[in-house]
Order: sequence, then C-alpha cells, then structure tokens
Amino acid sequence: MRPIVALPFRHQASLVCDEAREMLTEAGFDLICNQKGVRLPREEQKEMIEDAFAIIAGTESYDADMLSACKNLKVIIRFGVGTDNFDLATLREMGVQVGVITNHNAVAEFALTLILAALKNLPRYDTVVREGKWTRFPMRELSGKTVGIVGFGRIGRRLAELLSGFGVELLAYDPYMNAQAAAERKVTPVTLDELLARADVVSLHLPATKETHHLINAESIRKMKDGAYLVNTARGALVDETALYDALVGGKLSGAGQDVYESEPVAENNPLFTLTNNVLAPHVSASTFETNYNGGIICARSILSVAQGGEPLYPLR
Repeated sequence: MRPIVALPFRHQASLVCDEAREMLTEAGFDLICNQKGVRLPREEQKEMIEDAFAIIAGTESYDADMLSACKNLKVIIRFGVGTDNFDLATLREMGVQVGVITNHNAVAEFALTLILAALKNLPRYDTVVREGKWTRFPMRELSGKTVGIVGFGRIGRRLAELLSGFGVELLAYDPYMNAQAAAERKVTPVTLDELLARADVVSLHLPATKETHHLINAESIRKMKDGAYLVNTARGALVDETALYDALVGGKLSGAGQDVYESEPVAENNPLFTLTNNVLAPHVSASTFETNYNGGIICARSILSVAQGGEPLYPLR
C-alpha cells in the first residue's frame, strides 16, 4: 500500500500547485483530497486522515479528538504560518513533526500597503472619485515617522527591510527578540510599552495565543501616541475590536489597517464597517500567486524530507 498524503482543507484544489502534487505522486504517495470546496464535517475529516502519513492542513481543527483518528501520521504541514488550530501538545506526544510554509514577503508587503493606504486616506479617495466628487482629505507622509513592529519573526524582519528606504525610525518588540537580526536591520529593540508610546505606526506580527489575546485593548491603546495608526495582518484575536472602534471614533487613533478580525468571516453589521478612517481587507495578505505556488512546493519537499528521515523545511519547534 502506498503512503497517503491527505489534503482536507477546502482550498486545496486552487492552492496546492500541480508541480507539488506531481512531486508527491512520483515519489510514491497517494493523494486523498477534499473535492467539495467547503469545510468537511468532522467525521469526514477524521476518516480522510486516519491512514495518512502526512497532512497538508488549512485552518480546520486538529484537536486531540481529531488527531486520535490518525494511525500512521508522521508529519503535518500547515499551508500558512499560523498553527492556532493545531493541538501542538498532542502532536508532540504522538511524535508528529510540524511544519509551516513561508509567506513573510507577501504579508510584509501587504502590511506596508495598509500603512501607506491608511496614511494617504486611499480608500476615501477611491470612494469619492467613483462618486464623481473631487474632495480632499488630510494625508501624512511615512518619511520621518517612527514605526513599531510588534513581533520580530520572519514577517516583522521583512517589513523592517521594506521600510528601510522610507527614512523611518524602526522599533521592535518581541518576547524572544533576536538582537542580531534587529541590529542587522537597524531596528531598536524596546519594551512593548515604549514602542506603543513612541510609534506613529504600530504593525502587529505575533501569533494568536492565550498570552497575546487582546494584546491591543483599551488600556494599551491609551498608552499609544495620540494620532497613531494601527495595522494588523497577523491574527484578529490580538485586537479588541470594540476598543479599536472607540479609539478610531474618538480620535485617539488617526487610522487603522486590518486584514484579520476577531471573527471571520466578518458579520455585515460589524461597527468597523461604518468608519472611513480604516482600511479593510478579507484576510488575504498572504494570498499571492508566488506564496501559493511556493507553499505547495514547500509542503511537498517537507513531506519528502520527513519520509527520508529528515525534517520539514520550516519546522515548528
């Protein structure tokens, strides 16, 4: 019997490239895929993964009950970077290797896009021109500002590199700060409170954990510089949206850029939709052709590496 790679996530057909599939099948794997284009019921997902050697996973849940179905699982690769849908403790107990793909350039570019769009009031300009109006709004330049990067992993470091040509001062906070990486990018490591107090723009790049839940809340927003901007391309759970709404309405914050939300898909009556000083996107920052193509190749190579006694290309340690 050929070893199985399971692809239960609903977008597998459009995201995992043909070249990646061919790499796996030519290496002797059978692929079992979700062909429905929707999230599978739990029992169908459990049935699909029970004999899998490897799983290429999306955002569907892999809790202890789901993983209890697995008999032969050796590796699970997240087609993304967030693993908050994985029971990592159970995976470790099972001896299953965990890997992710890399999307740091795509997300960093999108964060920079949101920063500039918020500073330049771009959504409001787009709206008024389409309405046949010729209205002007206040704008700010990025040059000369202080940008605070919260989370200095691959995405935060790439954003720092992209910002290096804008003439900004760069601050970063990370509970596991890599001082050498910061120095190489001319970034000053600071505490979170100092970053909030000094930054004109705060960009979030932390995972969603119990410790980071509502990291940005009413209290932390009060510590931010008056008129600052907040950008979140990480996880919606990092921000208390009620506090963000109040800060945008009250003028504490001049603007915001959001690609992620506390609940997704977002309800149509979300109060943030009524505001004009925020830039909104539907969790798409990593969804570039390049990231999707390379992501499939990374998944395939990671699975082949584990099959040969190695580890995923981007292991979660």
